[in-house]
Amino acid sequence: MSKANITLNHGILSISGELSRHSIVEIQNDDYMSWFDHSAVKVDLKLVNKIDTAGLAWLFYLLEQAEQHTCQLSFSNIPDKLSKLITLSGVDGLLPLACD
Repeated sequence: MSKANITLNHGILSISGELSRHSIVEIQNDDYMSWFDHSAVKVDLKLVNKIDTAGLAWLFYLLEQAEQHTCQLSFSNIPDKLSKLITLSGVDGLLPLACD
């Protein structure tokens, strides 16, 4: 089982590894509340090698939390596996994509 590695640097939140029902439970609320102290954060998903529906739901949860903290969240480098999952889940267009 892999875990998600997350770093925030200059408004870019880089996520690598696995975003699944196994890995997201290890991410504590207090770990990411400070991410929303920025006015805008770009979530870079380029190095995510596995994602399931729980991982996708967690991305939407992040989006909801960011909105509550008036932080504009956007997503970049969407892996093919995530694009397919988004389409299969019927949530196309709901994750704001970053302009690279």
